[in-house]
Amino acid sequence: MSSPEMVDYIRTMVRGDHEANDRVETRLDQLGWDGFPTLLGAVFYFAVNRRFDERTSPGEVMRFVADIRAAAPAGAPEIDANAAETLIRAAVDPDVETAIDPQMAGRIQGLVILAILGDGAVADDDLDALLSEAVALANRV
Repeated sequence: MSSPEMVDYIRTMVRGDHEANDRVETRLDQLGWDGFPTLLGAVFYFAVNRRFDERTSPGEVMRFVADIRAAAPAGAPEIDANAAETLIRAAVDPDVETAIDPQMAGRIQGLVILAILGDGAVADDDLDALLSEAVALANRV
């Protein structure tokens, strides 16, 4: 079950509010992160489906992944390009098979969410709507 703190964590991450994000992270360390991977996966699903659809070419996905890998801050954990492309395709096409290490999947999801929703790419109302949809989906899983 997603908590309001988990939603705040993702919201502050997307908005680049590092100070607030650190505060929420400290609170989640106390409360626990149970359910966070499910919520992150749901946000990832909705973010990817804002950017890509079934008509998106494999080359476009490859370029997107190359761009986010190149833009990752120095010292950030590496993400596997093939795994990232597979996760993105799976969010658009449920028939795509995924067998990706959960830790790698989480890193990929976080970077993709930031790339699609970050830097003011979505208005606050749109971000709130997406997060509400993600919470509803995560709570059904």
